[in-house]
Amino acid sequence: MPRPSQSRALLRIAALLAVCLPLGARAQSPDEDDFKALLKQGFELHQQARFAEAIPLLERARRLDPTDYFANLLLGIDLLRTGKVAEALPCLKAAARAKPGEEIPEDYLGEAEATVGNYALAAEAFQSAIQRNNKSEQAQEAWAGFALERFRDIGYELRASARGLAVARRLQKAAADPTAKSCAGSIPLFERKLAPQRAGTHPAGAGPGTSVLDVEAAYRLSICYAVEAGRVAGQLQSGRGEMAAVHRLRGDILLRLKEDSGAAQEEYRQAIALKPGDPALLERLAEAQLAAGDTEAARETAKASLAIDPHRREALRTLATLAMSFRDYDQALPPLRQLAAEAPDDLSVQVQLANALAQTGESEEALRRLGPPLAAGYPDEKGALHALLARILRKLGRDAEAAGAEAEARRLSNALQAPPGTRD
Repeated sequence: MPRPSQSRALLRIAALLAVCLPLGARAQSPDEDDFKALLKQGFELHQQARFAEAIPLLERARRLDPTDYFANLLLGIDLLRTGKVAEALPCLKAAARAKPGEEIPEDYLGEAEATVGNYALAAEAFQSAIQRNNKSEQAQEAWAGFALERFRDIGYELRASARGLAVARRLQKAAADPTAKSCAGSIPLFERKLAPQRAGTHPAGAGPGTSVLDVEAAYRLSICYAVEAGRVAGQLQSGRGEMAAVHRLRGDILLRLKEDSGAAQEEYRQAIALKPGDPALLERLAEAQLAAGDTEAARETAKASLAIDPHRREALRTLATLAMSFRDYDQALPPLRQLAAEAPDDLSVQVQLANALAQTGESEEALRRLGPPLAAGYPDEKGALHALLARILRKLGRDAEAAGAEAEARRLSNALQAPPGTRD
């Protein structure tokens, strides 16, 4: 999911801290000097991306003043960056309440809600950030990034079924329609309409590959997201936005909406030329390189992104995907384990990890990873996952259960090949 422009957010926070820390007018803080020292040390570690080290200091500062804007904001961001999303949410909400005029907490709150699959709440948070400051390029970029990620993920979800696949094909043409009108206000409503259906098949936040039963609602939601991304890109391109952000957003649109990975790479390279060493831009370039089939370049670029920020999830996905595609399962395990730890509700990661574990002989853990997604309704139209489950069960000597999994795999495969109108 999208992340607000960290460099600009840091500059904004640093400027506010420079004004606020010396004032010393905090009547409710038990130990003002201690509070300021902890906050200062925590922020210095945060600036160096040493988030895990900053967290204990910021937690102590927050205990001294539970309502402080900076303590809650910095702690929330650092918890989010280290994969502790559930703990980050109350901190970011407290920061948003503490400064109703600041859009930064809402941007990060949107990211956190999206990470755990609360997409309606995420959309509302990103929209709230724009309402708080409609001139904020950061808020606009975060909203557009979220919109593009949701467009991509819903497309993955739709492709998990034959009916959804037909709808997904319609999206590519409709999403590029320049005459489509904005429907931003409908997005939370559409997300809430789809959320109960997702809850019926798997936990929230299962990520790409999950089932969407109301495909028409998913189609309309995707169009809304595409329109919003295009609208923001136009605004930034008109002269308000910094050019690195404009090139990044153009690249995102080319990659997510138009599936033009070659043109997307050029946009990302132009952005990187303006902001060398930006891990988010390198992460996106790696994804575009992978989509274009340039596997070696994608691997090196993803590694470069992770060398700067080891928590870039799409870079981890790129490395895992490359390793899995070359059947190098031992190499796939480290990024998949990290993804599973940082996004435990993403069932697609659990499925990939189960596959890699099965291939490396770790059958018991593979079963623990694969069982919950299948029980939660993870899509398996071809029966491949049930066939994998059967192989794992056979290796564990659970032949009766394996036979049942094999029967289900055959049923799913036969149902997929049946003529339209005769499928279950």
